[in-house]
Amino acid sequence: MKIKTNTNTNTTNQSSSSVNENKSKTKHINIFRLAASLKVTVVCLVILTVLVVWGTVYQAEHGLYQAQQKFFHSWVFWIGGVIPFPGTVLVMFVLFFNLVAALFFRIGFRLAKIGNIITHLGILILLVGGFLTFYFSEESSLMLREGEGSDMSSSRHLWELAVWEAKAGDRDIYAIDTAGFRPGETIRFHDLNLELKIKEYYANCNAYTANISSPGSDSQPVLNSSGIQLLKEKPLSRELAENIAGGVFIVNPDSPINQSLLLYGQDNSPTRVTVEGGNFFFSIRRKTIALPLYINLQDFKVKFYPNSTIPKSYESRVSIRAEQGLERDVVISMNKPLRFKNYAFFQSSYYIAPDGTEYTILAVVKNVGRLLPYYSSITIFMGLLIHFLMMLFRRRKKKKAA
Repeated sequence: MKIKTNTNTNTTNQSSSSVNENKSKTKHINIFRLAASLKVTVVCLVILTVLVVWGTVYQAEHGLYQAQQKFFHSWVFWIGGVIPFPGTVLVMFVLFFNLVAALFFRIGFRLAKIGNIITHLGILILLVGGFLTFYFSEESSLMLREGEGSDMSSSRHLWELAVWEAKAGDRDIYAIDTAGFRPGETIRFHDLNLELKIKEYYANCNAYTANISSPGSDSQPVLNSSGIQLLKEKPLSRELAENIAGGVFIVNPDSPINQSLLLYGQDNSPTRVTVEGGNFFFSIRRKTIALPLYINLQDFKVKFYPNSTIPKSYESRVSIRAEQGLERDVVISMNKPLRFKNYAFFQSSYYIAPDGTEYTILAVVKNVGRLLPYYSSITIFMGLLIHFLMMLFRRRKKKKAA
């Protein structure tokens, strides 16, 4: 008795399985090659051009912040609320992966293509620098009068709730970002044994010293250093720096003494509250950012055009002091910023008080990727130089062979 094995069927199954695997691999390779296509690069560059022109025109009517949020800080936005259109963030990510795929599937890592490889790597470094700037850069401002110094700057549009105990000497200031504040939530400062229940919070509001609230509203008096008794919400401004935050809080809501505290971003001074025998100061202020150096304004100079009040130029002579023992005098002017580590200090504006006191306003930008554009430019230049030199050598070889 002989046993027959169906070898033909097994062979057929194995061959069909290998065919399916080959098709799957081919499909994946085709997808990557499509991602590396030069057509994708061209489409991305055309869309970026449209976004830059469109955003510039849109800015004239709706303001810089609105244009940034809609065109340059978005993945997708809607035209007329119906038609989706890619934002700059999405286009830049597509362009990044297009360049990476091009290195592997269109250019290849061959010695003959070394110039193209280096050039593409330089462009990738530039895109990475843009990514770091977009997600991790911080912008703030520093206002100083002559003779005054500081190592803290203030955000232009972010706010914080600050609390500290009234005592002589150095004090510990506790600050919390107000971006996530919601009515009904409770904020706890465990080290101070304090609780604040959020009764009202507005990202932008008007303040009134007289209670003009609608009938039936809570008319309980509130504590405020400026005599403000009421806040009314108003629409957010197109420029975030113009928004003034404010809120009403209940101090230690579970205690027998129920105190309502009103804080407004333009209060002249912090509000003092006595809680269980201790005195505390409360304030809503623009978010403070610690700087890596201490800046003291020694002198501010402004020059005007003849017979006008239009400034021709202005500059600040400052002395800086860092923890590493660095101490020197620096001049910051309109076209000459001060750079220190990842920070840049620009001469932004100035203010002259009615009594003649001069203030300088410095724009402070923290950018962890600020050196990457320089590295990118050098890399791209070297790549192009190598590419054109290699093309020149190839042409000379062809001429000699001919």
